[in-house]
Amino acid sequence: MSTGSHFKTRLPEIRARPFDRKKDAPTQIENLLPRGQQARLRAIATVLEHQRANNTIFSEGEDAHFVYSVAAGAVRISRHTESGRRQILALMLPGDLFGLPDCGLYVNSAETVSPATLYRVPWQRLHEVLLEEPELQVSLLLRLAFDLRQAQRRIVMLGQHNIAQRLASFLIELSQHPDFYSEQTHQLEVPLTRSDLADYLGTASETVIRAFSKLEKNGLIRRISRAIVEIQDLDALRNLLQEKRRVGRLRR
Repeated sequence: MSTGSHFKTRLPEIRARPFDRKKDAPTQIENLLPRGQQARLRAIATVLEHQRANNTIFSEGEDAHFVYSVAAGAVRISRHTESGRRQILALMLPGDLFGLPDCGLYVNSAETVSPATLYRVPWQRLHEVLLEEPELQVSLLLRLAFDLRQAQRRIVMLGQHNIAQRLASFLIELSQHPDFYSEQTHQLEVPLTRSDLADYLGTASETVIRAFSKLEKNGLIRRISRAIVEIQDLDALRNLLQEKRRVGRLRR
């Protein structure tokens, strides 16, 4: 589980899954940066400690002067529709990179969902370092490709999966992060509130609660507290995403 107490001495990490992993293999996120590249980024980074949830890091439309990487905790990336409804587009976890500018502006908003430690890197300085180090360009390109694949998976999840499958997909993704999942106890720390999780899964809070109940009744998970879930059958969660007949047989 994440603690945040020793993260000031940790080198920056930008992580993703390797391209050559087997389909649906439980491969955890791995660091993309060699130690030399980590040290180069740390030299130009500032460590920010956010002690509370719901701290705004930047807002949509602001001038983008910094790029961020998560060292500990979690950050939500969101956007509001014209009607005012919030949609959480992504959850930034340790090793994730966010805040890359578009025409000099932030296109989304970023807020903490838990106490978080961030590395803040000036965009202009990072741009200069990238021009000097082609290998770092490749590492960041791999990270951006990973983000694109994650966005594509999310489109499939929202468009083709029911709410129980969406929740299962979220729990599986989160279990890939050792900062949140303990393989010894099979306990998963869920940093999102029910409201945040509903906005991430594209549904209502009450529907999320019912989805948790369905997964628990079918022996796939066990809720220990509002923030801790025991994954009782990770393979069955994966099968749930593929077997439509099993989804239909979930006990209500």
